[in-house]
Amino acid sequence: MAIAAARNAQDLLQDAELLAGAGRTARAYSVAVLAVEECGKAASLTSLSMMPKNLRARASIGRMLAWHQAKLVGGLLIAVLPPGSWPSNFDVMPDAEVEHILSTVAEPADEADRLKRRGFYVDMDRNGQIREPSEVSESEVTSQLGRARQAAASARMLLEPDAQAWMANPPAEMVEWLEELVGALNAAGYAGTPKAAADVILRAARKFRARKASPGPLLQRKAAEWSDGRAQRPQA
Repeated sequence: MAIAAARNAQDLLQDAELLAGAGRTARAYSVAVLAVEECGKAASLTSLSMMPKNLRARASIGRMLAWHQAKLVGGLLIAVLPPGSWPSNFDVMPDAEVEHILSTVAEPADEADRLKRRGFYVDMDRNGQIREPSEVSESEVTSQLGRARQAAASARMLLEPDAQAWMANPPAEMVEWLEELVGALNAAGYAGTPKAAADVILRAARKFRARKASPGPLLQRKAAEWSDGRAQRPQA
């Protein structure tokens, strides 16, 4: 399913390009947003496929696949950081840098979530102003198509045989990252904004960094034994 979603993201991007070329600006914008969402769904499905069964049983699968704003944030994030690079990048990046990246992703996701509906429907805003699809501008379409191309390029990596082998046998570091992501998602409640979705990833990144920075129970016990003189020096 992850691979099928990655393929569909490529098709949605092509549809958006065709609509933009035909001057169908509003519809092109909305379909480009759907392409980014589908990239985010592909990333979520990839995460699910790599989880051990006991972890998958704790994951809020419906939340991962139905939270549109989270899929938008995920799609934009993989445009910056491809899925396979998340654990290693989040391990070495300072919290401030991770927070900056997520804030720069959440803002365009919020705009895209709002304009996606305007590209399809006539609506009324909070001030009573009528909003029509024709109000979506060329510059907005150009910007969103650029994001969709970047996200689709990252999602396309899931179609490669090497990536599929990696998904079938994920490294331990990836499983550790997914454990923190599931915990952060389960604790997030039901806020539905792009910022809330970005905050989930930020919390998971912070806990992942803390886990990697602290020694495990075995190392802690060995360190205590060494300080007490109970541990033997290794043989030369």
